[in-house]
Order: sequence, then structure tokens, then C-alpha cells
Amino acid sequence: MVVLLLIVSVGGHWAMLQSVAWVTMLARFSQSMSLAQAAEYTLDGKHPCALCQAVKQGQETERKESKLKLPEKLTLGLSPLPPALPAPPAAEQVFAPGAQLASFLNEPPHPPPRAA
Repeated sequence: MVVLLLIVSVGGHWAMLQSVAWVTMLARFSQSMSLAQAAEYTLDGKHPCALCQAVKQGQETERKESKLKLPEKLTLGLSPLPPALPAPPAAEQVFAPGAQLASFLNEPPHPPPRAA
């Protein structure tokens, strides 16, 4: 059932109907001419049968209807607002007053320490 619904949703029913029309036309034309000529008449598009015309009209109507429909917006259950993030900590909370901040501001020791 799911496969059938998927085929119909992508327009596969038109392809099936067109195939039936071509097979019917091929059988009808092959009674009065060779198989090669019947295939040529069937597939050239110049000799459509009533079912071919109905398929073409149905496809055109479906295209027009799909152009008229506006696409629906998917929300997927997400909030339209961005999440609220906490504010970054203030500068006085990041650096503790005292020697640690001052040690970053001092110059490196002279002479440089030796590797042990």
C-alpha cells in the first residue's frame, strides 16, 4: 500500500497509463502494418489515441495545480526564537584581583631560565 501511494505521489500513475496506451496502440497498429511501422506510429506523437490525450491533459492540469499551491512552511516543532544564552561573566569575575594578573603583565625573567 505504501509503495502504491509513493508511486501515485510522484506521478507514476501517469506513466502507467501512458504505457497502457502505448501497448494498446501498438497492438491496434500492428494489425494493419508491420511491427516496426506500428512502433514508429505509436511513439512518434503524431497519432495519439484518446487515452494518450487524457494522460497529457491530466498531467497539464496537475502541473497547473501544483504551481498554484503555495509551499507550506515546515516548523518541525522548533521554537521560532533563538535559545536564550547566559551573559558572559564580567571582567572582574574572570580575573581575580591580585598577583596573578600582575604576573601576566611583568616582563619575562632575565636571563631566561636554563633547561634542566
